[in-house]
Amino acid sequence: MPNVSHHSSLSPAYTGRLSTSPIPALRLPDESMDPEQTYRFIHDELMLDGSSRLNLATFVSTWMDPEADRLMAETFDKNMIDKDEYPVTAAIEQRCVCMVADLFHAENLRDDDPSTAIGVSTVGSSEAVMLAGLAMKWRWRDRVGKNWKGRTPNLVMGSNVQVVWEKFCRYFDVEARYLPMEDGRYVITPEQVVDAVDEDTIGVVAILGTTFTGELEPVGEICAALD
Repeated sequence: MPNVSHHSSLSPAYTGRLSTSPIPALRLPDESMDPEQTYRFIHDELMLDGSSRLNLATFVSTWMDPEADRLMAETFDKNMIDKDEYPVTAAIEQRCVCMVADLFHAENLRDDDPSTAIGVSTVGSSEAVMLAGLAMKWRWRDRVGKNWKGRTPNLVMGSNVQVVWEKFCRYFDVEARYLPMEDGRYVITPEQVVDAVDEDTIGVVAILGTTFTGELEPVGEICAALD
């Protein structure tokens, strides 16, 4: 982490005459600030961040077509969860769910019925992992019945998984079963998975693009071995 200032006030490098007083950093200022000066102040402070386009360690895109930028700017004020107020936005979300479901070969999809695809949009992959993990845990709980409280669910995954899976296991009391990598092999194998699962396994995490090498883990072979 870079050294980030935690002083009680901030001093702009340059500004107009009316804004020469220090700006409180940890509370709202007593008086309003000029919007243009405020923008310039925050914009310049953010220059101390690293460049997202040069950051190869994150899982995000850093460029979009200008039209995509415009659409996002035009919908900033919509509270998407209010589907009654914004039905068209909700319909677009459901169409996106259908597209992703089709990419993952979900069964029983119909071109004339978007409700045949089950899913929800999230603010990012971390939220998606939490929801997916909870869905697996609840299915495990339903499967084992009323005695689930005396058992410990587990999740099988390679040691190459993203850290969010470790967070899920910590947050929701799931045992993380990590499968080791070895020289020349940086993905998990069906044999490893079969040896690791038991009646309390809620799921297996397979990565389509491991952060070690970019390889795809053999999802089809793992599924066939478990079936």
